[in-house]
Amino acid sequence: MATPLVLASRGAHATTTTTYASQHLTASTSKEPPPRVRPKRGGPGSRTKSLVLSHAAAGRLDAALEALADAGSRDAFLHNVVIRGFADAGLPGGALAAYRAMLCAGARPDRFTFPVVVKCCARLGDLEGGRAAHSAAIRLGAAGADVYTGNSLLAFYARLGMVDDAERVFDGMQARDVVTWNSMVDGYVSNRLGALALDCFREMHEAQHDGIGIIAALAACCLESALTQGREVHAYVIRHGLEHDVKVGTSLLDMYCKCGAIASAENMFASMPLRTVVTWNCMIGGYALNGHPGEAFDCFVRMKAEGHQVEVVTAINLLAACAQTYNPLYGRSVHGFVARRQFLPHVVLETALLEMYSKAGKVKSSEAVFGRMTNKTLVSWNNMIAAYMYKEMYREVIALFLEMLNLPLHPDYFTMSAVVPAFVLLGILRQCRQMHSYIIRLGYGESTLIMNAVMHMYARCGDVVSSREIFDKMAGKDVISWNTMIMGYAIHGQGRTALEMFYEMKCNGLPPNESTFVSVLTACSVSGLADEGWTQFDSMQREYGMMPQVEHYGCMTDLLGRAGDLREVLKFIEGMPIAPTFRIWGSLLTASRNRNDIDLAEYAAERIFQLELEHDNTGCYVLLTSMYADAGRWRDVERIKSLMTQKGLQRTDARSIVELHGVACSFVNGDMMHPRSRTIHEVSDVLSRKISELDDSRNQSDPISLPSRRTTTPNKHSVRLAVVFGLISSEAGTPVLVKKNVRICNDCHHALKLISKYSGRRIVVGDTNIYHEFSDGSCCCGDYW
Repeated sequence: MATPLVLASRGAHATTTTTYASQHLTASTSKEPPPRVRPKRGGPGSRTKSLVLSHAAAGRLDAALEALADAGSRDAFLHNVVIRGFADAGLPGGALAAYRAMLCAGARPDRFTFPVVVKCCARLGDLEGGRAAHSAAIRLGAAGADVYTGNSLLAFYARLGMVDDAERVFDGMQARDVVTWNSMVDGYVSNRLGALALDCFREMHEAQHDGIGIIAALAACCLESALTQGREVHAYVIRHGLEHDVKVGTSLLDMYCKCGAIASAENMFASMPLRTVVTWNCMIGGYALNGHPGEAFDCFVRMKAEGHQVEVVTAINLLAACAQTYNPLYGRSVHGFVARRQFLPHVVLETALLEMYSKAGKVKSSEAVFGRMTNKTLVSWNNMIAAYMYKEMYREVIALFLEMLNLPLHPDYFTMSAVVPAFVLLGILRQCRQMHSYIIRLGYGESTLIMNAVMHMYARCGDVVSSREIFDKMAGKDVISWNTMIMGYAIHGQGRTALEMFYEMKCNGLPPNESTFVSVLTACSVSGLADEGWTQFDSMQREYGMMPQVEHYGCMTDLLGRAGDLREVLKFIEGMPIAPTFRIWGSLLTASRNRNDIDLAEYAAERIFQLELEHDNTGCYVLLTSMYADAGRWRDVERIKSLMTQKGLQRTDARSIVELHGVACSFVNGDMMHPRSRTIHEVSDVLSRKISELDDSRNQSDPISLPSRRTTTPNKHSVRLAVVFGLISSEAGTPVLVKKNVRICNDCHHALKLISKYSGRRIVVGDTNIYHEFSDGSCCCGDYW
């Protein structure tokens, strides 16, 4: 069979898939020389020989081995017959036991013994046994001189991932045949060393190329996405008349699909005089891989019309196409089909179903598939975690991850890269520290990818100091490491420190990318560094040739809005070379709120509402409601609320979390569920009175809420209650860290500045935008967020 293109899920990728080249090389590489035919002789050993041969011929291998042991025969021929009998019967352990019995009897292994023994060691993954056989072959002069033994040793080491040893065997062989070269090429491919495989294939004399070697070379092209080299192999196939070999043709089709040349794959498919079910599977999978789900279904219909039987691989590839259609009916149809055909349970197919449902946002269906799986692999757990992440079910992500840790499974990069963001978004610093410790214990402390995520996790949870400590200890910093650290300082209001990091990054010779400038411009915006922001915005085009994208224009809109001239902001937006998006109009809306310009806010909101089919605009409605309430326009407040009800939009309930002594305490507006609620509310009332007495220099540019119809007074908001609890429950002089799931309101922001001055404490509040660090009556955001 040629290589089936399995791509429906990471489960398919994680499952060991035997390529056509590997299948045939397993046989051809380990070909042993045919057993010697012994001339008939009389004598005392002839009865033993006849008995052993008759038992072996009848499949009574244990009896044959016992007869050899009873006779104490040292006849290598008879021992080889028994060893090979066990191997041919699919009993590699028995074959190795027979080999050990041969050595105990004092028989001398020969070139007929070692290929079979080494092949059995490879099947069992017995490195120690294989090395022992190799040593014996060297002592007896068979390792380098006998091509059969050399080929078997080469394949053995390659199969166990020991490419260096395989190369040493290859270099030490006195003679090489086509199987030797094919084994080396396939060994590189099976260890995902595509470039070395292609080099070896080129080094091989052209006349020696056969179908097996060509298929292995095409697999190497797939690994390296080497379309040019793949076309060269195709040309060789045509020159030597091999294009009508269905296995070679299917491998060419597979290569074109995996290298993204779908038109060439279609031409190859159309020109094939004979197509097997594997050929059809490759074409269906190729369409799915290259983002053509409709063509994948059409190909499936044609396949059935030609009378081919649908296989599990067919269904897996169809599910990959279903995941791209945004129509769950396709996926459910395939699910029903595989259930009727009784393809389940099948771990790769079930994992493909799991991933298809997760990409369609059908988390309940994902849970149902996952719950019925009897053999859950790590890939299955990863896909279920990804399904929860897609639906922003962060607590379920963490619960599932903790459940997985109780199993004998070792989390991999996919696991950690999915789980770490869940800890970030929950914002519980204690859990983040636990996750960091676990990552170190797993041995990922040197992984730049994972440690970048940990660094981001700390920054998003309010501990930028720990982020910097990790950054300083990283040996292999990449551009993402620098971007993460720059953004970490930006969201904590430390714009100048962020810019210093940017300059240091350039001094270290690391060129910035588009994401770097998003971090830099965010830092400039948060810290009000207008001139520096314009300088960096211009330099990304002038010095680095990067065209600003919507994220960069959004940062500049924030920066201009902070400067205060909203008409200039509007002029900038209207002059943009790209169409303004939700992000851009949202920046203008934010600027309008901070400058209390309701007319411009309504204009920005109108533009946002025109895009509402693409986005959830709940925040826009809530912000307008707040502005109308601050202005005392209660009819407009009721009108917006009515619109939200009609559209089925609900305001997110405000919730604030404060961590003390390793315990996270959560508060909602007006919360009375905490055991110390009475004390918390009393202290909050006292602080309100105290800061009113201190409030002799209120910032008149900050919009002040009028007496309103709000159900909860500002000093009972969740963030105020969390801050008060932190103040009365922690040691004097220590900072109070609070995480809030929605934007902090104007009233609470102003009050927390005054509370920080009155209490002499540093108060840090992270909302959906940035971290506000209140100290001595001021905030790092400069009252703009």
